Amino acid sequence: MSTTLVLAVDDEPALLKVTEMSLLSAGYSVLTFDDARDALEEMTEGLRPDVIVSDIHMPSMDGYEFYARVREIGELRGVPFLFLTALEDRASMRKGMALGADDYLTKPFDRGELIDAVEVRLRRIAELRRPLEGVVAARAFGHPVVEKNGERLDWDSLKALELLFYLLEHRSGVTTFEVAEALWPGKTESKASSSFHTTLYRLRKVMGGELVESANRRYYLHRKFTIEYDADLYRQRSQRARESRSVADFRSALAPYAGHFLTGFDSIWIENLRANLQAEHLTLLQEAAEAALAEDDLVVATGIYQAMADHEPYSETAWEGLADAWERRGDRARAAEARARFERLMDDG
Repeated sequence: MSTTLVLAVDDEPALLKVTEMSLLSAGYSVLTFDDARDALEEMTEGLRPDVIVSDIHMPSMDGYEFYARVREIGELRGVPFLFLTALEDRASMRKGMALGADDYLTKPFDRGELIDAVEVRLRRIAELRRPLEGVVAARAFGHPVVEKNGERLDWDSLKALELLFYLLEHRSGVTTFEVAEALWPGKTESKASSSFHTTLYRLRKVMGGELVESANRRYYLHRKFTIEYDADLYRQRSQRARESRSVADFRSALAPYAGHFLTGFDSIWIENLRANLQAEHLTLLQEAAEAALAEDDLVVATGIYQAMADHEPYSETAWEGLADAWERRGDRARAAEARARFERLMDDG
C-alpha cells in the first residue's frame, strides 16, 4: 500500500465507495468520510492527507465551506483539492475553480479519470518539492539577479523575488504577519495571508524544491540549501577588513557592492535597508582609504576616495580626501579640480 494518502468526502455512500475502491486499486491509501465536518475535525487535530477529493453539494457542510476551512490550516494550503460535481452544474465548476481548487470531476466519472486527476496533481506537487540542486547565487546589489548553475532564473512575480530576498535577510525565520507587514502593508490580515501563500507557491515554483520550511508558525529558508548571497559576503568581508585593517581585505570587501540594494524595488523594508547599507558602505570606503594612506599606497587611496565621492557626491570628506591624495601624488591641478567640483555641487544643491 502506498504511503500517499487520499482523503475523500461525499455524502452519497455508493459514490464514496466507488471513489475508495478506485483509489485503492491504484495503490493509494484512502480515508473516507460521509460528513465534511468529521474530516475537518481530523485534519484540525493533525491528519495530513496528500490529496483531498470532495463533493460540492453536501447537507452538513458544502464543499465550498469545507475547502475554505481546510485552507485555513497552514500546512494544508498547498494540498491538491479536487471537487466532484454534477455534469450539468457548470456554475459549481466555475465557483470551485475561482475559489482556488486544483481540479474538478463531473459525476458520474470512471475510475481512470479519477486516478489520472489525482496522479497529475501529485506529480505537480512532487515537482515543487524536488530537491534543489546545483549552485544558486542571489545578487541584491544593483538590479536583483538569481542564478542557478550560472543561468539566470526568470520571474513572473516580482513579489516572489522580493520574498526570496526578505527571507535571505531574515534567516532566523519570519511569521506570516511579519512578511505581510513588509511586503503588503495596509492589506487586511486575511488578504495578506492569502498573498503570502500565493507568493510562496510562486517562489517554490521558480526555485524548485522545498526551499522554504515552516516550524512553530515561522518560515525559514531550508538549511540544507546553500545560496550564495552577495549581501552576506559583503558583511563578512567588511568585518574581516575592519579587524585586519589590510588594504587587500578592504578592496575585497568593497567588491560585492555593485550598486544600491535591490534597485528598482520600493518597499519600505527595502528602502530602510538600502539607506543603512549606503551609510555603512560610505564608512567602509573611508576606512579603506585611510588604510591605503597608512600603507602609503596613494594610487589605491585615490581610487577609493573617487569611489567614495561617486557613492555620496555630497560628502566633503570624500572630495577633500581625493584632493589631498592628488596633492600627495604631486598633481595640484587634479587636487584643485576635485575641490572645485565639490564647490559646484554645493552651489547647485
